[in-house]
Amino acid sequence: MSMTMTLNEWTEQLDAQEAERRRGLRIRQVRPINVYETSGARYFGGQTEDISATGLRIELAASAALQPGKVLHVHVGLNCDGTTLANRRSIVPARVVWVDRGESMGVVVAGVEFISSIAAHLDAA
Repeated sequence: MSMTMTLNEWTEQLDAQEAERRRGLRIRQVRPINVYETSGARYFGGQTEDISATGLRIELAASAALQPGKVLHVHVGLNCDGTTLANRRSIVPARVVWVDRGESMGVVVAGVEFISSIAAHLDAA
């Protein structure tokens, strides 16, 4: 078995690393969520896919009207041990950063950033 990579393989690996670059550690964790979308005055149920100090990757029903820049109010439920997210209020305002309506049938996956962490980053700059 050869350990030599072709130029295409090396480029693909770099592209994958760039796509996964994030500001902080993300932990894969599935928790129930309720999302309140203010413009439509609707609640959507779903779940987290991963959690970080600055945001979440969430999965909601495909009918959720998500688009980048939209502000949501997210309630993250308890995990299987009955514990809450550390240092988080019950309902957290978050801005939609990206939306993927791709391959998942009946669901939409989105990345959201906690608005409080956005303000902290701006204050630090």
